[in-house]
Amino acid sequence: MTNRLTPFAAVAALMIAGCQGNSADSAESVAKAREDAARNVDAVRQDANEAVAAANDELVAAQQDYARTDGSARRKLTKAESEAMITTANADFDVARATANGQYEIAKEKCDALNGIDKTACVSTANATFTAEQADATAIRDAALVGADHHE
Repeated sequence: MTNRLTPFAAVAALMIAGCQGNSADSAESVAKAREDAARNVDAVRQDANEAVAAANDELVAAQQDYARTDGSARRKLTKAESEAMITTANADFDVARATANGQYEIAKEKCDALNGIDKTACVSTANATFTAEQADATAIRDAALVGADHHE
């Protein structure tokens, strides 16, 4: 029985020896593959980092361009809004003055129909109303002009 096991033992020993040799070669191959993979990953990572850095640089440049353009556009819009506010304030003032003048003329005509103290009181009231309306129109216009000046 020992003689029968000897060939099996010899074959097993050769297989183990062959596996050990192959294991060493395999371990060396695995180590080399790991090194190659690590180098490859490092190279890809480096390329990716460079690509990300370049994209970030382009993004920063685009943001700066936008900020310059946006700031310029914002200033232009603000200036246009301010000019529109000034034009509106002056137009509203002209309308208020014309309205006050018209009402004053109407009031004077009504006063001319009166006599004595009644006429004097009527004219005083018309003059006071006219003066108050002009002052009110001036104050509203001036407040609007200040707002327009501060809008810039």
